[in-house]
Amino acid sequence: MTYDVLLTKQDDKFVARVCQWPAIVAESDTEAEALRKVQTHLQSLLAEGRIVQLELDTQPEEHPWQQFAGMFANDPDWEAFQASIREYREDIDRDSHKD
Repeated sequence: MTYDVLLTKQDDKFVARVCQWPAIVAESDTEAEALRKVQTHLQSLLAEGRIVQLELDTQPEEHPWQQFAGMFANDPDWEAFQASIREYREDIDRDSHKD
């Protein structure tokens, strides 16, 4: 298996982080040693454990604004309101380009 490792240099040390396993971090004086350390840690973790999948039966929370969705669907003034907003924005754009 191939894993992505983020390798950075901080304070004259090389720090290696396994992207898929954020808890696996190694620091060393050399790049090679930092990579070897994360490889060893990852191999140990995978040899001693196993990956299982859990299914959770959860209900998503209702979005706090959900109750307002569609509240203007049958408003007879909605299109006029939208046109007014467009006209106002166009006026502002036109005024800002006069300079």
